[in-house]
Amino acid sequence: MKVYIAGKITGDPDYKRKFHYAEKCLKSMNHSVMNPAWIESYEEFTWLDYMQITHEMQKKCDAVLMLADWKDSKGAMKEFEYAKALHQKIYFDLEEVPYTEV
Repeated sequence: MKVYIAGKITGDPDYKRKFHYAEKCLKSMNHSVMNPAWIESYEEFTWLDYMQITHEMQKKCDAVLMLADWKDSKGAMKEFEYAKALHQKIYFDLEEVPYTEV
């Protein structure tokens, strides 16, 4: 399954660690991952620029993993609404994500 990771990035100095951990866990369950924390941050690009990029990343996925802090993030809340519009499976905990046989 292709899984997009959603959670708080803006204002969280530790976001890369959280997202990397979720990606590592998802990969260990044989899922393919789209991780917005891969994108390098530059002041010249706006929040909206990044949201447009992550929107395209999310669109390619079957499911979304909402990290625990997603409700503290304007962007992740938009990604949640987008997941519902796309009829993507939404998981709120890694424990909910099924293991995929290879």
